[in-house]
Amino acid sequence: MLKDRPVAVGFPEGARLIRTAVDRPDYQDAYAMELRPGMPRDPAAWTGILRDAFPVTARQDGEVLMDVRTAGLDAWASIVVDEKHVTLCTSVKMNAWRSRLYWGVVKRFHPLMARAMMVRTHRKLALAAQRAA
Repeated sequence: MLKDRPVAVGFPEGARLIRTAVDRPDYQDAYAMELRPGMPRDPAAWTGILRDAFPVTARQDGEVLMDVRTAGLDAWASIVVDEKHVTLCTSVKMNAWRSRLYWGVVKRFHPLMARAMMVRTHRKLALAAQRAA
């Protein structure tokens, strides 16, 4: 059960933008959480998962795509919201030795950080939904 803990999943059906953002990615992952009643179904409301630090480059049918390129990595994140779940998807392509070195370190912490950021944002939006009810 997904409740209030992110679970590793494959890219959901609605993750169309991120599937086309990176040609032959070197790394992909996705984490999903169940939505509670009253939580926003607009993926733009969830961009705080990444602390609004990265620009939204596209929006389409329940998905927002953000450019998270850094240190030579061609990296993208997508937030997909359907009727039951919010899913954070990541796709990374390494372009040079520097990006491989950087990702070699970052990928060890990436799953932990992605899950922690999802929990933080989920908790914040769940509390706001409770107050509004």
